[in-house]
Amino acid sequence: MAKLTITPQDMKRSTVLDQGWYPVEVTAVTEEPNAKGDSTNIIVDLVGLPSSDPDKAKGAGVPLRRYFTEKAPSFAVTYIRACGGSVTDAGGTFDIASSVGRKLEAFVKPRPYEGRMTNDVADFRKLEG
Repeated sequence: MAKLTITPQDMKRSTVLDQGWYPVEVTAVTEEPNAKGDSTNIIVDLVGLPSSDPDKAKGAGVPLRRYFTEKAPSFAVTYIRACGGSVTDAGGTFDIASSVGRKLEAFVKPRPYEGRMTNDVADFRKLEG
Protein backbone atom coordinates (compact mmCIF):
# COMPACT_ATOMS: atom_id res chain seq x y z
CA MET A 1 0.00 0.00 0.00
CA ALA A 2 1.34 3.43 -0.94
CA LYS A 3 1.56 5.81 2.00
CA LEU A 4 2.40 9.47 2.37
CA THR A 5 3.39 11.23 5.54
CA ILE A 6 2.30 14.85 5.60
CA THR A 7 3.93 17.01 8.25
CA PRO A 8 2.70 20.29 9.70
CA GLN A 9 5.45 22.01 7.66
CA ASP A 10 4.07 20.38 4.50
CA MET A 11 0.67 21.84 5.34
CA LYS A 12 2.21 25.32 5.82
CA ARG A 13 3.98 25.03 2.44
CA SER A 14 0.61 25.27 0.67
CA THR A 15 -0.35 28.49 2.50
CA VAL A 16 -0.57 31.36 0.03
CA LEU A 17 0.17 34.65 1.76
CA ASP A 18 -1.38 38.03 1.07
CA GLN A 19 0.94 40.46 -0.68
CA GLY A 20 3.16 42.30 1.78
CA TRP A 21 6.29 42.35 3.92
CA TYR A 22 6.83 39.39 6.26
CA PRO A 23 9.51 38.77 8.88
CA VAL A 24 11.55 35.71 7.91
CA GLU A 25 14.64 33.77 8.92
CA VAL A 26 17.13 32.27 6.48
CA THR A 27 17.21 28.52 7.15
CA ALA A 28 19.48 27.23 4.37
CA VAL A 29 21.52 28.28 1.35
CA THR A 30 22.34 25.70 -1.32
CA GLU A 31 23.64 25.68 -4.88
CA GLU A 32 22.59 23.66 -7.91
CA PRO A 33 23.08 23.87 -11.67
CA ASN A 34 20.31 25.59 -13.59
CA ALA A 35 18.05 23.56 -15.89
CA LYS A 36 20.30 24.16 -18.92
CA GLY A 37 23.42 23.30 -16.97
CA ASP A 38 25.20 26.48 -18.07
CA SER A 39 25.17 28.37 -14.75
CA THR A 40 24.61 27.95 -11.04
CA ASN A 41 21.54 28.88 -9.00
CA ILE A 42 21.83 29.85 -5.35
CA ILE A 43 18.73 28.73 -3.46
CA VAL A 44 17.80 30.59 -0.28
CA ASP A 45 15.31 28.84 1.98
CA LEU A 46 13.38 31.00 4.42
CA VAL A 47 10.69 30.47 7.02
CA GLY A 48 8.14 33.02 8.20
CA LEU A 49 8.58 34.23 11.78
CA PRO A 50 5.82 34.83 14.33
CA SER A 51 4.52 38.39 14.39
CA SER A 52 2.30 40.38 16.72
CA ASP A 53 0.89 42.12 13.63
CA PRO A 54 -2.28 40.20 12.72
CA ASP A 55 -1.65 40.83 9.01
CA LYS A 56 1.77 39.17 9.27
CA ALA A 57 0.88 36.37 11.72
CA LYS A 58 -0.35 34.15 8.86
CA GLY A 59 3.26 33.95 7.63
CA ALA A 60 4.57 32.22 10.76
CA GLY A 61 6.08 28.87 9.87
CA VAL A 62 5.44 29.21 6.14
CA PRO A 63 8.47 27.97 4.17
CA LEU A 64 9.56 30.25 1.33
CA ARG A 65 12.26 29.98 -1.31
CA ARG A 66 14.16 32.47 -3.45
CA TYR A 67 16.49 31.65 -6.33
CA PHE A 68 19.42 33.82 -7.38
CA THR A 69 21.40 33.07 -10.52
CA GLU A 70 24.99 33.83 -11.35
CA LYS A 71 23.68 35.10 -14.71
CA ALA A 72 21.97 38.04 -12.96
CA PRO A 73 23.85 38.58 -9.68
CA SER A 74 22.54 42.13 -9.23
CA PHE A 75 19.13 40.65 -8.31
CA ALA A 76 20.73 39.63 -4.98
CA VAL A 77 21.74 43.17 -3.99
CA THR A 78 18.71 43.92 -1.78
CA TYR A 79 19.10 40.48 -0.15
CA ILE A 80 22.79 41.11 0.62
CA ARG A 81 21.98 44.54 2.06
CA ALA A 82 19.09 43.18 4.13
CA CYS A 83 21.51 40.64 5.61
CA GLY A 84 23.90 43.41 6.63
CA GLY A 85 26.25 43.24 3.67
CA SER A 86 27.54 46.31 1.91
CA VAL A 87 27.21 46.62 -1.85
CA THR A 88 28.77 49.58 -3.63
CA ASP A 89 28.92 50.57 -7.29
CA ALA A 90 32.27 48.76 -7.40
CA GLY A 91 30.49 45.45 -6.69
CA GLY A 92 32.26 42.74 -4.70
CA THR A 93 32.13 39.12 -3.69
CA PHE A 94 29.66 38.00 -1.06
CA ASP A 95 29.33 34.74 0.86
CA ILE A 96 25.58 34.14 0.62
CA ALA A 97 25.91 30.99 2.77
CA SER A 98 26.91 33.16 5.73
CA SER A 99 23.36 34.56 5.76
CA VAL A 100 21.92 31.37 7.31
CA GLY A 101 20.28 32.32 10.60
CA ARG A 102 19.75 35.97 9.60
CA LYS A 103 16.38 37.56 10.24
CA LEU A 104 15.05 40.02 7.67
CA GLU A 105 11.86 40.98 5.90
CA ALA A 106 10.74 39.49 2.61
CA PHE A 107 8.19 41.03 0.27
CA VAL A 108 5.87 38.22 -0.76
CA LYS A 109 3.31 38.38 -3.51
CA PRO A 110 1.08 35.57 -4.72
CA ARG A 111 1.51 34.49 -8.33
CA PRO A 112 0.32 31.60 -10.46
CA TYR A 113 2.83 28.86 -11.22
CA GLU A 114 1.88 25.78 -13.23
CA GLY A 115 -1.81 26.31 -12.58
CA ARG A 116 -1.69 27.00 -8.84
CA MET A 117 -0.99 30.02 -6.66
CA THR A 118 2.41 30.24 -4.99
CA ASN A 119 4.36 32.71 -2.86
CA ASP A 120 6.82 34.74 -4.91
CA VAL A 121 9.55 36.32 -2.77
CA ALA A 122 10.11 39.52 -4.72
CA ASP A 123 12.31 41.69 -2.48
CA PHE A 124 14.12 42.01 0.86
CA ARG A 125 14.85 44.63 3.48
CA LYS A 126 16.34 44.78 6.97
CA LEU A 127 14.09 43.67 9.79
CA GLU A 128 13.26 46.69 11.92
CA GLY A 129 13.24 46.37 15.67
